[in-house]
Amino acid sequence: MKKKVWIIVLCLLLVGVFAVTCNIGLVGADSGFDSSYDSGSDSSDGGGLFYLIYLCFEYPPLGIAVLIVFSIIYFSNKKKGQKIIEESLNSKLQLLNTSIFPEEKRLEIEAFNLYKQIQFAWMNFDEETLRNCLTDEMYNMYLMQLDTLKVKHQKNIMYDIKYLGSSIKEKYEENGQETIVINMQVSCYDFIINTKTNKVVRGFSSKLNTYSYELTFVRTKENKQADICPQCGAPVEGNNSGVCEYCRSILISNNYTLVMSKKKMLAQK
Repeated sequence: MKKKVWIIVLCLLLVGVFAVTCNIGLVGADSGFDSSYDSGSDSSDGGGLFYLIYLCFEYPPLGIAVLIVFSIIYFSNKKKGQKIIEESLNSKLQLLNTSIFPEEKRLEIEAFNLYKQIQFAWMNFDEETLRNCLTDEMYNMYLMQLDTLKVKHQKNIMYDIKYLGSSIKEKYEENGQETIVINMQVSCYDFIINTKTNKVVRGFSSKLNTYSYELTFVRTKENKQADICPQCGAPVEGNNSGVCEYCRSILISNNYTLVMSKKKMLAQK
């Protein structure tokens, strides 16, 4: 009886060693690819697998016991991860109601809502929404990265995005345009899947990530129609769409809501 107990304890210890050997870490993805991917994907590395095979051949009873325990854990987590992916794919965008916050916080909450809208549009390859929420420079950068994801048959899943806090770092006006720099903290699940298999290929589906950003937003304060497109120089007189007919750039001078112009990752865990 005591011998069986010691075998069970040893098996559990070996499972723990195996998990450590596999270097199980959790990393975020985040739109714009500004997060770290150093820990790789959800899969185990070859070293841990080799050690498990070695146990099966050298100590069959012990190796098989560890293999069974690990298989139960692995497939249980895999089913849970698949359920998380399915729920996140079916999730809807829900924004915070700014009216419930004090006046001084409304701008920060509006900025968070915009950030969340951008992340949701990024996840769903919604280029039109991204065009309306980003400056031309950021939009073009995101578009190239989304094209890369499409070629690789990948998708960045982001869900359960929650506001943890923020503060306005800087606020100034120049040439009729207001710039607001905000330090913001959010949490979310963030990983990349293969769209053909729904298998996680980068990041981890079970890790709640915490991100700290320095986000820069711009908005115009005056109702003034530009005479030419600031991007290509084409005439825009009589254009009420807010988009240049020649280069399809957003005419920022006609946009009276916030748009994101910069996004800097300060910390992640």
